[in-house]
Amino acid sequence: MKTASKKAQFGWALFDWASSPVPTLHATFVFAVYFSTTIAPENGTVLWAQMTAFTSLAIALVSVFAGRFADSKGLIKHGLTASLLIGAVAVMALWYAEPDNAFIVYALLLSALSIFMMEIGFVFYNALLVHMVPTEKMGRLSGIAWGVGYVGAVVALSIALAVFILPEVAPFGLDKSQAEHVRATMVFAGLWAIIFYIPLFLFVKSPPATPHKGRYLTQVKQAISEARAIPHMVRFLIARMAFNDGLVTLFALGGIFAAKVFGFTQTEILLFAISLNIAAGLGAIGGGWADDRLGALSTIRYALIGLIIFGVIAIGAPSKEVFWGATIILGLFVGPCQSASRSYVARRAPEQSKASLFGLYMLSGKATSFIGPLLYGWLVYFTGIERAGMAIVIVLIVLGYFLLPKETD
Repeated sequence: MKTASKKAQFGWALFDWASSPVPTLHATFVFAVYFSTTIAPENGTVLWAQMTAFTSLAIALVSVFAGRFADSKGLIKHGLTASLLIGAVAVMALWYAEPDNAFIVYALLLSALSIFMMEIGFVFYNALLVHMVPTEKMGRLSGIAWGVGYVGAVVALSIALAVFILPEVAPFGLDKSQAEHVRATMVFAGLWAIIFYIPLFLFVKSPPATPHKGRYLTQVKQAISEARAIPHMVRFLIARMAFNDGLVTLFALGGIFAAKVFGFTQTEILLFAISLNIAAGLGAIGGGWADDRLGALSTIRYALIGLIIFGVIAIGAPSKEVFWGATIILGLFVGPCQSASRSYVARRAPEQSKASLFGLYMLSGKATSFIGPLLYGWLVYFTGIERAGMAIVIVLIVLGYFLLPKETD
């Protein structure tokens, strides 16, 4: 296949840099914690978990249709642009979510919209990978992009910490008593996404249309049929359904877990997030090289083993220091798992159905991803123990490991 220009490859990889601060600052480490401790201190964990669960279900229902529609109309880049802009604007609007339980519904609705749009955007973004480099280099570029995304998250977290959170007197006349310094980080994250999306918008061309016919369920069946024609693909997607559900739960509730179980302050959570993202970025870049040498499945297997071992240590940690150390090591294995999964599909997807198969890929990641947050919320509600909720992450990752295809690649 024809290799895209260096500027296009740069723009494509930079999308991870552009988009990663939105979920990092919003859905995991800043706004999620602010919501559960300040807007809804009594039942914030349960409400956030349920919102994440139902949003994931909505993503699952829409992702295949969105991918096939973009394939058939030649609108992959258009879909990506619309998704990013709506997701970024929605997260910026959380500036108006004041520290009062009267804003619970407002915060949950806008958070759901932002999460939904940013995730749908990855259907289109992932489909562009095949147009960037030849098959034998996809693992490397995918890993670099994931790594760049984690670096972007680290830089954004560092700026948020240094500019908005740490100063005794908040900048720009922000009122700390109304949590304006925390809410301002949502405006910062949204602007970051829009600004750093510009290189992809300018340099990456939208692939030509490859028409698909039929209604939604027909399209889903056709996408599944196409996946079944690829050896081991269906089993891989089922395995990913399980371990990605665990990762979704970890990302959605990790910051809340640290605050509730170990009493992390907002400053400590941001420092924790910075160190975790550095580890994950290094792991993603290293995982990309491992992917091209060992194969995607072997890379994923090793990553899942690491996640299981250090996940158990982190959940059962007797102190903040042990939790912190175990989670940083765990972070090294998150990136390779994500990056190698994307390259596994990209290498095997038919040229005419890249976006639709990535829609199915997104479906496999979201079809059951409401289960993890849902069970987390229920376990915390019925037991009152945050550790019991987080244990579901390990169960799902173990299940994913044993469901992976037995082949070597």
